[in-house]
Amino acid sequence: MGEAPIIRSANSVDLDSLVAILSSSFEHDPVMNWVIPSTALYQDFFRLIIRNIYLPRGITHIDEQGRGASLWLPPGERFELPPQWALLRMLGQLVMREGLRPLARMREQSALFAQHRPQEPHFYLQFIGCKQGQQGAGVGSALLKHGTRLCDERAFPAYLESSNALNVPLYQRHGFEVIAQARVGSGGPSAWFMWREAVRLR
Repeated sequence: MGEAPIIRSANSVDLDSLVAILSSSFEHDPVMNWVIPSTALYQDFFRLIIRNIYLPRGITHIDEQGRGASLWLPPGERFELPPQWALLRMLGQLVMREGLRPLARMREQSALFAQHRPQEPHFYLQFIGCKQGQQGAGVGSALLKHGTRLCDERAFPAYLESSNALNVPLYQRHGFEVIAQARVGSGGPSAWFMWREAVRLR
C-alpha cells in the first residue's frame, strides 16, 4: 500500500512533475492518441499548456508523492494559447512525424468539444490523471474530491470531458452525470460529456 494521497495546489516549481505525471497518464488515452499519435510529443504539449495557461490563470493540483495531477480552468477562463515559437515547433514536429492528419483531427476534436461545453459559468476540469502504474491508490479520487470541494465552496458547477469509458464511473461517484456522448471525428474514439451541480456545504 502506498501513502494516502495528500493533494495541494501546484506552482511553477512543480512544472516538471506536472508534465511527467500527465504525459505518462495520457500515454494510452484514446482521444489524445487519436489527435496526437506521437506520444513522444506529450511532454512538449503539457509543458506548453501548463506553463502558459494553467499556472498563470488556471488551477493546478498535485499529489505530494508526484503520482497524480489535475488541471482546472475557473469560470470565465478559456483554453486559449497564443501563437509562439514553442507551439509552432511542436506542431512542426507533429506534421513531420504524422503528416497533416493530426491538424485536421485537432480541429474536429476542438469543434466537437466546444459544441458540447455548457454556456453556464462553471469550473472546467480539463485534465486529470495518474502516472502509469500508480492507478488504484486513491489518488484520482483524492484529486476529484479536492477539486470539487473548491467548486462547492464557490457555489459553481463543474464540467469535464471523459475520453475513456473506464473513467466514467469514477467521475459519477464524485457527482458528475453524463449529459452527452459523441464520437470524435469520423471513426474516432468516443467522448463522454459530464456535468456536476454544486453541492451546498453545511
